[in-house]
Amino acid sequence: MMLCLHLFNQNYHGLFQPLLFIGNQPLSYYISLFSDVCVPIFAFVSGYGLYFSYSNNKETYLEKNTERTKKLYVRYWIILLLFAVFLGWLLNKDGYPGTWQKFVLNLTGLQTSYNGAWWFFTTYILFVFTSKFWFKLLDRANPYLYFVGLLILYLVGFYFRVYKSNLFENVYSHWLHSQSALYFCTLFQFMVGAFALKYNWHKKVTSLFAIVKYKNAIVLFGIILLIVFHGLMPNLIIAPLTAVGFIFLFLQLKFGQRVDNSLDFFTPHATNLWLVHMFLYLIYF
Repeated sequence: MMLCLHLFNQNYHGLFQPLLFIGNQPLSYYISLFSDVCVPIFAFVSGYGLYFSYSNNKETYLEKNTERTKKLYVRYWIILLLFAVFLGWLLNKDGYPGTWQKFVLNLTGLQTSYNGAWWFFTTYILFVFTSKFWFKLLDRANPYLYFVGLLILYLVGFYFRVYKSNLFENVYSHWLHSQSALYFCTLFQFMVGAFALKYNWHKKVTSLFAIVKYKNAIVLFGIILLIVFHGLMPNLIIAPLTAVGFIFLFLQLKFGQRVDNSLDFFTPHATNLWLVHMFLYLIYF
């Protein structure tokens, strides 16, 4: 979905020739538009997994998160050195690796100017080390009020991320504003994953589909309706809604062994695809 969004959600003239059109737009446009659910899905899965870890052992949660962060940073540094430094030097690309300041800021994750898709790296690291606070609230607060509060934070974050993204000229104020907007714009989707685990959403949805005949056909029809809905309302603001709908519909699909094996093959490489892909289609080639 991430690759589809970045590759096909743009003017196709001079790049490729679509085969199927719906009105004036190619079918690939509507599929790529719907694929903006990729970030909410990443955030949802992150919240689900971290809340699972937190619930199982609160005492060692911080320690496990520290180890998790170390492993992610090692993978991030390897890709940064290979693609931003070595390949940038080899291809003589302006700004790669650039100044020592740029290199160090990207190495720490405080800045992700080497690759636009890396913005989620900083946000994820912030989630890892602040999630305990949000999970404690989930265990103690009224779930309905908490959910509404998170939704309000999402709407405010979305506004400052999309419509008021350049409020400050000062570089430090701009960085703080941008990171805060990204954090609170993504926090809602992150915590929806935790809500889903705590309140057994998957089990409840599965029980509803247990009595349904032709389940795969109905689920695929539901996904098509989500794509149509997003095509009629193309604003990114609805991505968390379409993402949650897609997640729980997708989980009801029954695939053959070959498809399952293909998904199992790509699953461990999802992080690598995220960190690498923009170098290949936009920055260097």
